[in-house]
Amino acid sequence: MVWKTLERVNQLRQAAMSDPEFIQSAQEHEKMLQFVEQTVEPKKRSRSSTIASRKAKSLADIYEKAAFGENSSGQEH
Repeated sequence: MVWKTLERVNQLRQAAMSDPEFIQSAQEHEKMLQFVEQTVEPKKRSRSSTIASRKAKSLADIYEKAAFGENSSGQEH
């Protein structure tokens, strides 16, 4: 079963490679992919530069909006 599938795929590949319309379409597709890679897709920044650019938050900044409730025992720790 696998061999028959491979033979069929190979025959179809050979037929496509001998078709000038297919070759022209493949070349246009390749040009479009190169265009997209160069112009449309945004440049990805490395993770380290993204992390380095963030401001380090202190614990006071993190918990400034937290409500911890009242201390009914009157003891501080």
